[in-house]
Amino acid sequence: MRSSFMKVLVLTIFAGALLCLAPLSVRAQICPGSSLRYVVRDEQGNVIDPSGVFEPKRSADIDELKDASKVIKVAGTEKTRVIEWRGMCNFREPVNESLTLNGKVMNVTFNTPRVSQYATRNFLVDSLPFREGSYEIDLTSEGEENPAGAWLGNFYPAKGWKKINPATR
Repeated sequence: MRSSFMKVLVLTIFAGALLCLAPLSVRAQICPGSSLRYVVRDEQGNVIDPSGVFEPKRSADIDELKDASKVIKVAGTEKTRVIEWRGMCNFREPVNESLTLNGKVMNVTFNTPRVSQYATRNFLVDSLPFREGSYEIDLTSEGEENPAGAWLGNFYPAKGWKKINPATR
C-alpha cells in the first residue's frame, strides 16, 4: 500500500514539475496576414528596381515577384523586384509612402478596405510612370484577376491612381 502511494506521489510531483516548466502562454496564428506588393516605374514607365527609390521601413521590404510578365505590362523579365508591405492580419489604416527618384518625390497612398479583424487580403498594384506629387489608389474594389496566381491577390492596374492635393486632407 505504501509502495503505490509513493508511486502516485512521485508521478504527481513529476507532472507538476512538467507543468511548471511548460510555457505559460501559447500563441496561435489566427490569420495568414495580408500583403501589398507595388511595382515601381521610372518617368518613362519602365519597371525599375525600387532599391534606389525606396528606403524600407517597419513592415515593408523589397521582394522578388516571380512570373511578373504574366501580370505587369512592360515588366520585361520573369522576375521583377517590388516593394512589399505586410499587415498582421490586414491593413487597419491606409498605407502611405514617399518615393524619391532623381531628386523628385512621389507620395503614394493605398486606401485599403475595412474588413473584419481576422480577414486577410493580398494586393498587387502597378505604378504610374514616376511623377512628382501625391497620388492615391482605392483598393476596396475586387481589382482584376491575377493571371500569375490568386496567392498574390488581385491586380490593380495603374489606371486606378488619382492625383490628390495633400493640403486639402
